[in-house]
Amino acid sequence: MLALTLSVILCSPGKDAGAPAAPVMRIVSLSPSISRQIIDLHAGRLLVGVTSYDDLREGGVTIVGTLIQPNFEKILTLEPDVVFCSDEDGPVQNIERLIEAGAVVRRFGRNRNYADICDHYEALAGMLGREGLARKNIQRYTERLNRAIHRTRFSGRGGRLPRVAFFLSCRPLIAASSDSFIGRIIRDAGGSCAYHAAGLSYPMVSVESLVYADPDVFISMGGDADSSDFFRVLSGDFNSLKAVRNRALFMIAPDTIPYYTPEDYVKSVEKISGILRKAALSGLTP
Repeated sequence: MLALTLSVILCSPGKDAGAPAAPVMRIVSLSPSISRQIIDLHAGRLLVGVTSYDDLREGGVTIVGTLIQPNFEKILTLEPDVVFCSDEDGPVQNIERLIEAGAVVRRFGRNRNYADICDHYEALAGMLGREGLARKNIQRYTERLNRAIHRTRFSGRGGRLPRVAFFLSCRPLIAASSDSFIGRIIRDAGGSCAYHAAGLSYPMVSVESLVYADPDVFISMGGDADSSDFFRVLSGDFNSLKAVRNRALFMIAPDTIPYYTPEDYVKSVEKISGILRKAALSGLTP
C-alpha cells in the first residue's frame, strides 16, 4: 500500500520552487501547457503520461485521462518521479486524492501575464536541469515580443486603440474580457477588449450586447462551422456594427492562444497584432 504523504509544492511567480529530491526521469503532466514547456526545454523524452488534451508529438506517452478527469490509478501505475499540474486546471482535477495516494505533485500558480509564464518556465527548467536553455529561450522570446509590441503601438482618432471582441465560443457566445489572460494578449498586440466584466475573465454574452460594445474588430477562435454561422448572422442582421460594416471579421486557430508558454504567448501576440495591422492598413479601424 502506498504511503500517505503530502508531497505538493506550489510554484508561485517569483519564488524558487526548489529541486526534486532525485533526478527527474519520469514525468506525468496534467497540463497541456506544461507539457509544451517540457518539450520546448528539450525534455520531452521524460514524459511518460499526459492528458488527452495534449497535442503531443512525442511517441510512447500514455494518455492518463482527460484534463478534467485524470485517471489516478493509471498515473500511479506509471510510477512517475513527479506529477506536474497547474492552478489553471487544479480546481477540476481533484489533485488532493493523488497527493494522498503518495504521488509527488508539483503545482504551478496561475498565469496572469507573460511575466508569470516566464517565472513558471524558469522554475520548471530548474527542476529539469535546463536553467541555461530556459534563460536563452526567454531572452529570444522576449525580444520577439518587444518587437511585436513596438510594431503595433498604433492608435486611431483621439488616441483610441482598436476595440476587439474576441470570442472563445460562438455557441454559446463566450467573450474574452479585459480581465482575462487573452485580454492581456490583446493589449500587448495593440488593441483593447470590447468587453469589460469585473471579476469575470470569460463571460457568456448575448448577441444583442454587441450593439452596445460595437467593436472595431471581431475575432473568433476555432474557425469552425459555428464561427462561420455566427459571422453569417452578424453580416445579415447586424450590418450597422462597425466591424461588420467594415468586414473586420477574423478567425484564428486555437493552436497557441489557449497555452501558457512563453513561445505560445509571443506567437499569439504576433497573430493578433497581424490582424490589427491588416485592419488598420485597410482603414477598418478608427
